Amino acid sequence: MKKQNASPALKHSLGQNFILDEGIQAELADFTGITKEDHVLEIGAGSGMLTKQLAQRCDRMIAVEVDREMIPWLKAATLSCENVEVVQGDVLRLSLSELTSSFDAFHIVANLPYHITSQLMTKILNQPELPIVSMHFMLQKESALKLCAKPGEDGYGPLPIRTQWYFEPVLRKIYPPEIFTPPPKVESAFISLYRRKDHPALQIEEKTLFKVVTGVFAQKRKTLLNNLIASFHLSRGDALSVLTELSLPENTRAETIDIDQLIRLAEALFRRSLL
Repeated sequence: MKKQNASPALKHSLGQNFILDEGIQAELADFTGITKEDHVLEIGAGSGMLTKQLAQRCDRMIAVEVDREMIPWLKAATLSCENVEVVQGDVLRLSLSELTSSFDAFHIVANLPYHITSQLMTKILNQPELPIVSMHFMLQKESALKLCAKPGEDGYGPLPIRTQWYFEPVLRKIYPPEIFTPPPKVESAFISLYRRKDHPALQIEEKTLFKVVTGVFAQKRKTLLNNLIASFHLSRGDALSVLTELSLPENTRAETIDIDQLIRLAEALFRRSLL
């Protein structure tokens, strides 16, 4: 009979780095603020250590894991947790709406392979109708700081702007590589994102705003003026006229303006039929 290993084999190709310290797993679960009233979607459940912590705190949860060889470990870890449903699959390919169809509202918790962070966030942000109350992610520190970035800070751009339009980010704690097995080459950070209940008033559709946001950041080395010209095929005169209306200097760069200014810019372009 083949002897089962004491711990699952990790796959570098899937970006697997596990936290084996139960104290840290409990700390992460506490950061989420999950209660017995809540439903949870856990992404990247791995061997189930955080899953167990969350199961003790929530009403029901779905734990998703892409690695088929990890599923027996995950099921064994949650054997006594009747409120946990284990799903094997790639969350980037699964339908989030179908996966969570039994939840009226839910929280997402994930220890993500760092290389899929942007893809997953984009997938989530493209479905603003999903009843997500909050999200809690362990990320590469640079990715977490990017999602929290404000005008003038490193990483500020379309992804953090869209993220912060829907969610309020809170950086919980930065962790050293040594808490993981195997240790990654970078620091990590745990971040919470809470659904915003209101937004600045808009006179245009959200998709129009995000179209402008994407356009003005299209080429980071260029000024806001030149990105407007290139992205929306404007004449220099039309682009300058819009900046003048908004009292923005000709040499302004997109990474220095806040969401209110971006809204005013998008509304001005739409009003002038320049989009």
